Amino acid sequence: MSKLFVKTYGCTLNKKDTENVVKEHNFTEEFSEIKKADYIFINTCGVKEQTQTKILNFLKKLNENKIPQEKIIIFGCLVNIDKEALVSEMPNAKYFKVSEKEKIESIINNIENNKSSNKKNTQTIILSNGCLGNCYYCAVKFARGKLESKPIEKIIKEIEYSVNEEKSKEILLTSQDNGCYGFDINENLNTLLKKIIEIKGDFKIRIGMANPQHLKIIINELIEIYKNEKIYKFLHIPIQSGSNKILKEMNRYYTIEDVYDIIEKFKKEIPDISIGTDIIVGYPTETENDFQETIDFIKKIKPNFINLSRFGMRKNIEAKKYKDLISRTKKERSRKVTKIFEDYLLDKNKEEIGKEKEIIITEIGKNNKYIGKTNNYLSVVIDENVKIGQKVKVKIIDADKYNLKGTIL
Repeated sequence: MSKLFVKTYGCTLNKKDTENVVKEHNFTEEFSEIKKADYIFINTCGVKEQTQTKILNFLKKLNENKIPQEKIIIFGCLVNIDKEALVSEMPNAKYFKVSEKEKIESIINNIENNKSSNKKNTQTIILSNGCLGNCYYCAVKFARGKLESKPIEKIIKEIEYSVNEEKSKEILLTSQDNGCYGFDINENLNTLLKKIIEIKGDFKIRIGMANPQHLKIIINELIEIYKNEKIYKFLHIPIQSGSNKILKEMNRYYTIEDVYDIIEKFKKEIPDISIGTDIIVGYPTETENDFQETIDFIKKIKPNFINLSRFGMRKNIEAKKYKDLISRTKKERSRKVTKIFEDYLLDKNKEEIGKEKEIIITEIGKNNKYIGKTNNYLSVVIDENVKIGQKVKVKIIDADKYNLKGTIL
């Protein structure tokens, strides 16, 4: 019976791409098992320079362990963005671009199936590929291209199957930018969500990242849809910078005032909504004053989640026309953001102690402890024995920087 090893870098969309490739097959993600694998699948990411370095180091590790290159299959965004760097480490592997999924599937179809009877509690649904942006720091646009939205009817069928057949309790809606879903097919995110919440079943929806310029267009109706019990009260709105000057030089299509307005409107109607954001520090033209405006945003909004990146120069991006900042400056700014975030996050989580919440058990974490999600997508760790997908009522008894600790009532 054939066995696969899989390694995925990058976003939720990439993780779903990997799942589509290896679903229903006997696979492992444990490096200790890699020599037993018949094929090794590596799904790459080209967003950050640091991620590319990790990927190249992993390929070096494979060579050091004398893993035959002929059974290594490398695909994903970095193949589109900088294949030469990959080939320099792994010349005899098989390479596939983002658009060549069918070729990967043809390899998979020749591998003996080992279907699993385990039902997943969480299912990721891809809404679209590509985006409408032209951000000067982004290389992914070269890999995934312009927006191609999946038809609403197809998305609904995928969710219905997940909920009714796979008994999924959590549906993650993902893409490069959920905010512009449907703009190319005369639809929008609101229309899609209204149809999703009509699906019968006991499940929750987590809406992934949506850029501010698109949220502005659909916000009023979107807020009303968010009030539905099936939707997690979680808004992922990337700012990238708190400085309007930097946003303009990044070629983002909004101002920081737009972001403040969107968040204020959501919080007015849904007070307990949690906020996630993405921030890039050390953009080549970012001054200390620009960086301070980002700090001001963080201190004012106090996001529950921050995906923090140090700017990294990528091939062919528009930002190459600027002179890069020195590495020390980017590291110092990154450390400052992390410290400010972690300092207030602990206090913010401690405010939840004593509260009672209903959670859905979504995963088994470290030390075999169960983790559940609250209605506003905060993580709660419990010691009691439960089942994946189970709903339980808990009381929050403790908190650290990244998790709440609960006990079943």
